[in-house]
Amino acid sequence: MNIIDTRSNIAFSSHKKGNVKNIPLFDLKGIKYSLSSQDFTDIIFQSISSVEFLKEKEHLIGKNIYAMGPSTKNFLSQKGFDSICPDIPGSKELTKLLPKSESHKFLIVKGADGLSDVFDYLYKNKNKVEEIICYERVKFKSYDNVKEPFLKADAVIFSSIFGAKIFFEEIYSCDIKAKLFGISDRIINYISDIGYESKLIDYFSGNIVKSIKNSI
Repeated sequence: MNIIDTRSNIAFSSHKKGNVKNIPLFDLKGIKYSLSSQDFTDIIFQSISSVEFLKEKEHLIGKNIYAMGPSTKNFLSQKGFDSICPDIPGSKELTKLLPKSESHKFLIVKGADGLSDVFDYLYKNKNKVEEIICYERVKFKSYDNVKEPFLKADAVIFSSIFGAKIFFEEIYSCDIKAKLFGISDRIINYISDIGYESKLIDYFSGNIVKSIKNSI
């Protein structure tokens, strides 16, 4: 079975490489940011890339660290940091784990155009919160060299709306017969809104190939 995962190379888990081919649809680029202070008590990473592109990792020592999902938690662990992660990935479940005390000051680390749900929740509840944007996603100049593998794919996995958008703008044709999968409801809804069918996949299951086969 030919399965393509469109996640970035940074986010692509090593344990999946033997079963799934990784073909990223965009590059990641670090951007300048300013960290106004180091007195935050809690830091929230919204993606693996937010961990990768945060330069001041020494400031994580002694802080309460939160990860949006298990991939980010695992990546933090590889860097030597323990973190708290919701059982169900996503902003809604993560907010349930955040402390309510006024003594906490939160720092959110994310990419350009990243979700603001956690920031909005904390701000609405009068918590001290700051966010920094440390990277951006950049389209390739050309997609001519990545189109062919998709013609032979049985399944394509999208981990972001941005990746799905690029796929339909730059790669998709009626010759592609692959089943499409998204790792969140937001991605599934986006694909549906533009007139295509996809299925939600438990991306963080122990056997992603089996999950896809059961869905096809």
